[in-house]
Amino acid sequence: STLFPYTTLFRSTRPNDMESKVGKGGKPIQLTSNYFELITKTGWRLYKYRVDMAPEVDHTGTRKALLYTHKAALPAACFDGTLMYTKDRLAQDPMVLQSTMREGTVVTLSIRLVEELLPTDWHYTQFFSIVLRKCMEGMQMQLIGRNYYDPKATVQLKQHKLELWPGYVTSIRQHENSMMLCCEISHKVLRMDTVLEQIAVITSRNKTNYRAAVEKELLGQVVMTRYNNATYRIDDIAWDQHPTDTFEGRKGNKMTFIEYYQNKYQKTIKDGKQPLLVSKPTLKNLRAGGDSLILLLPELCNMTGMNDDQRADFNLMKAVGEHTRQDPEKRTRELNRFAQRLKNPGSTAELDRWDMKFAEALSSFRARILDPENILGAGSSKQTYSSDNADWSAAFRSWKQTSVVKVTKWVVLHPPRTGDQTKEFIACCKKIGPSLGMQMSAPKVFETVDQRPSTYVQDLNKVMESQPQLVMIVIPNNKGDHYAAVKQICCLEKPVPSQVMTATVLGKPKGLMSVATKVLVQMNCKLGGEPWTVDIPLKNTMVLGYDTYHDSLHKDKSVGALVASLNKTFTKFISSVEFHSNQSELTDKMTPGIAKALRKYKEVNGCFPDRVMMYRDGVGDGQIQ
Repeated sequence: STLFPYTTLFRSTRPNDMESKVGKGGKPIQLTSNYFELITKTGWRLYKYRVDMAPEVDHTGTRKALLYTHKAALPAACFDGTLMYTKDRLAQDPMVLQSTMREGTVVTLSIRLVEELLPTDWHYTQFFSIVLRKCMEGMQMQLIGRNYYDPKATVQLKQHKLELWPGYVTSIRQHENSMMLCCEISHKVLRMDTVLEQIAVITSRNKTNYRAAVEKELLGQVVMTRYNNATYRIDDIAWDQHPTDTFEGRKGNKMTFIEYYQNKYQKTIKDGKQPLLVSKPTLKNLRAGGDSLILLLPELCNMTGMNDDQRADFNLMKAVGEHTRQDPEKRTRELNRFAQRLKNPGSTAELDRWDMKFAEALSSFRARILDPENILGAGSSKQTYSSDNADWSAAFRSWKQTSVVKVTKWVVLHPPRTGDQTKEFIACCKKIGPSLGMQMSAPKVFETVDQRPSTYVQDLNKVMESQPQLVMIVIPNNKGDHYAAVKQICCLEKPVPSQVMTATVLGKPKGLMSVATKVLVQMNCKLGGEPWTVDIPLKNTMVLGYDTYHDSLHKDKSVGALVASLNKTFTKFISSVEFHSNQSELTDKMTPGIAKALRKYKEVNGCFPDRVMMYRDGVGDGQIQ
């Protein structure tokens, strides 16, 4: 066996005039990665064929069935309904076959060679992803979303009504001169409570307008149906439909939802008045011919993931972390266990079919631990850190920030019965301010009449009339809608730098000085100050960052955000956002944002940058046209 035969065709990651990418600084260290090498036989090739059918057949499943009736006459093949991949070239081109459908219609299949795929082709990587998925199925794991999990190894946290399903996040792609399988340990959090129980909890808190509250909480959430271990996204709630309603089955017979679940899954429905959940068909469903809405019963759906209340539960997160946070040794053991599980008969048969296998050992390589950088403040302020933990927080006991903004007009808004804690925290801020080089005037302090988010909104709008430099808002806790409500005003409606604190944090005197220090540094940054810098040898350089956010509820809407540096220490920035309607990570509307950033750079520095470095989120090869 050997590596792939196309070593000269892999995408180059090193300039032609550079002999080596290995640097000289730091201390050498041997590391083990979470990658396994993919090995094939000498002379391995991959061919792409197109399969046309006459008369035309639209349904993907039917197309696959018509081709696979000739399995004995074809080499090992992977067929997606239109394109067929094989490692062996067909003797005839085109190859013409005939299949007969159930109703007697004769369909002629024409299989035509499109091309021999190269490692630089997107379809080349896609083929290996398909083979990998079949190997994962051979491990008897359950597909949830895009990743596979093991329901037989479930960890139950009964006291928190949670289950953890261990699994793996995998991807396979070209890395320099070989194909590599990346594998990461993952855990799927499943809740034992049903959607019906969740609806009851939300309704008890919002009796007057419970439907709107339920929709706000549930729409866009992913649920699992335990009777078939499938996941669905809640797109709507059919309040006027119930389990006692009838629908027409595939054979034309009418039945109620209660009868359907009793007959097919032996599930007895207890609540006949519950509304039905609506899930729109996914792209995969549509390609397979399923274009109808999927109706689900809340009583049979379990919530997935954790809500805000659960994330704020220290004991719960500690219990979850005992299983999900793994040290390198345990992670390596789990990855080696994954390699052993790949040796199961089903996965081995699939790999043998394609004359390939995965290396049993994790790939290792030499790396370097870079020397610690000097952290620079104003004047003689200077600090370094240990490579073991990169912690230099002790420097803030007496640290002069690179540049500071005088805080002369700021406002503090806090809920009832938190006046003493708020005043104590303000006193801590004023005490620490001088050691950080910050001059702070006394703020105007306002107390809300109650803790409702709507009250915060009203009081904030009044506070904004005085045009403060900065607003500090103390919210009761991080469980409600307070944070979203105040940020809506401070970021969108009446933009002003804001600092949100929770009364829970202020109510803990121990460590309050440390909290105040970190908060002051944040406030200075939000006002345009620079807490520290590092010495960067690159001169006249701009660094760009771009990412997109996709709305999980409104899938047709996306927001792109761009940030660009404006000075030599990379501590001053310009940002811009734009909306686009497709689900693409790359958008034409990025261009005006970059042009705007370049003009601003020239305005600040008197010239355009000599070089521009861009950081972006990962984009699959198939998304790049």
